[in-house]
Amino acid sequence: MRFSDEFIEEVKQRNDIADVVGSYIPLKKKGNNYWGLCPFHNEKTPSFSVYPPKQMYHCFGCGEGGGVITFVMKYENVSFVEAVKILAERAGMEVKGMEETGEEKAKRARNDILRQINSDAALFFMNNLYTAHGQKGLNYLKDRGLSDETIRHFGLGFAGNNGKAVVEHLREKGYADDLIIASGIATNSETYGMSSSFFGRVMFPIINSDKKVIGFGGRVLGSGEPKYLNTSETPIFDKRRNLYGYNFAKRARKKYYILCEGYMDVISMHQAGFDSAIASLGTAFTEEQAAMIKRDGRDVYLAYDMDEAGEKAALKAVRMLTAVGITPKRISMKPCKDPDEFLTKNGREEFEKRLEGAENGFLYIEDRVRERYNLSDPEERYKCEREIVENLWMFAEDEVRMNSYAEAVVKRFGYTLSEVSKLLEETRPREYASKDPQLKKTAYSPPKKPVPKKKENVWTSAESSLLTWVTDEPEIFSVIKRYLKSEDFSPGSCRVVAEKVFQMLETGTYTTQALFDSLEDEDVKKDATGMLQNSAPDIDTSEKRMAMLKDLIIKVMERKCELLGKSDDPEKDLKVYNCILEIDKLKSGKLRLNDEEEN
Repeated sequence: MRFSDEFIEEVKQRNDIADVVGSYIPLKKKGNNYWGLCPFHNEKTPSFSVYPPKQMYHCFGCGEGGGVITFVMKYENVSFVEAVKILAERAGMEVKGMEETGEEKAKRARNDILRQINSDAALFFMNNLYTAHGQKGLNYLKDRGLSDETIRHFGLGFAGNNGKAVVEHLREKGYADDLIIASGIATNSETYGMSSSFFGRVMFPIINSDKKVIGFGGRVLGSGEPKYLNTSETPIFDKRRNLYGYNFAKRARKKYYILCEGYMDVISMHQAGFDSAIASLGTAFTEEQAAMIKRDGRDVYLAYDMDEAGEKAALKAVRMLTAVGITPKRISMKPCKDPDEFLTKNGREEFEKRLEGAENGFLYIEDRVRERYNLSDPEERYKCEREIVENLWMFAEDEVRMNSYAEAVVKRFGYTLSEVSKLLEETRPREYASKDPQLKKTAYSPPKKPVPKKKENVWTSAESSLLTWVTDEPEIFSVIKRYLKSEDFSPGSCRVVAEKVFQMLETGTYTTQALFDSLEDEDVKKDATGMLQNSAPDIDTSEKRMAMLKDLIIKVMERKCELLGKSDDPEKDLKVYNCILEIDKLKSGKLRLNDEEEN
């Protein structure tokens, strides 16, 4: 589907980028920009900036950037057309479009086929469950207490001991080998040929919110490894951005989700009537999944396993959910290990009581911390207090909440405010001490995962400020062009952007959208989103504004001088000399604002 330019423009106008991005990740306003943790790479210190005046975002860590449609495309892992539809529906607009382009139609058709392959495979596995070949799979599910109705409701099945059977079945239905492989159902090797990795396993179809099968989880029967095998990443399946059971739970008339660890937990919960249960897909709970839940505006109850691994997973989930503004509650299932076992032994009514009595997730975890230490030993007690207080830093972006939880810790465990304050300083993460050199020297720095190398800008702050200013206020271009040409800017993305901006301002055709439409290179587009966010401060007098403008022009000219001195130009010495004369002349005088002053 192709949309008219007018429709796309209306979609953008009715979806403010700060509102849209803020519905996915927490943002904090600083000056003209909103800042948050980048959703496209792991980071501890916010380097992701949203700039409403130009309706763009840019990460100064990894370099990603664009407008509201680009953000939704990348975050939701969808096409341009799908992103426009999402934003149109968000704004309550009727989706109007024209025919799809050939490329769009081909991509959509291919993805439709991949989903259909998964659906046909799911039906094959489900039918197989009720044959002699699938008897042991059916026995396993029955032994776990599942009814035939539940088994059919979730589309559970069994992959026989021969990984080639499902491949042959899909071939018979007319699917080409390359599409079967692309769907994630099978792989091809010189040793085994075309074969599915799913064999000898009970199969759990993974269904998206549109009720389409996009992948599978498979549990081995017996002692094989891995215990659970999931579909690899495909064009239609991203395990970080989907949740098991979400297709049912999203439509449940509940104001909360119950977050579990495994597929069987979710299924048992639904069978018992708790139809808002969901689980991550064979991996730890992710930031993307937390954002999915945040958008639905529901509370969260954690029904993770009661063992050490479950407690660690719960702490991580609490951190993830806290980061998006959700305060989860922890359900205790002791002495049982997990929801499945608890429901089998105690039933629905007892679980309902545990649900009603669920504790604040943060305080529950702090209680579990205390259980791991011998509090009669002074050293153990100190380590316990330190870990408990260190956990308070998950609220660092919200001072009010942090103070509230600090007071709760004092009351709950009998600490003093001075103890908590001292330990907060001892455990302060480096990212919250960077503004104070003295604090940074002693700041606690927990082990960090490798992060992508920060993208180095190929432009100066002065160039960025000047380009932002002139695109915010095009009327000052008449002054700037008297001193600078686009070729005076740093080579690469900066010069390309300057050239496009200057051309459009000269002809009176500049708009942010027109600029981005004219930039063909995707890397230059991303750079442009960072370049055009360094706005000049709000200055109260025209004299001060002109003084700042003059200073920025001089700095860009000095940059030009510097680059000329490093060039291989045979006339560079003369050019540098003339450039220095121009700079000295400007420093000693005022900006020429019109032709009369120039004469």
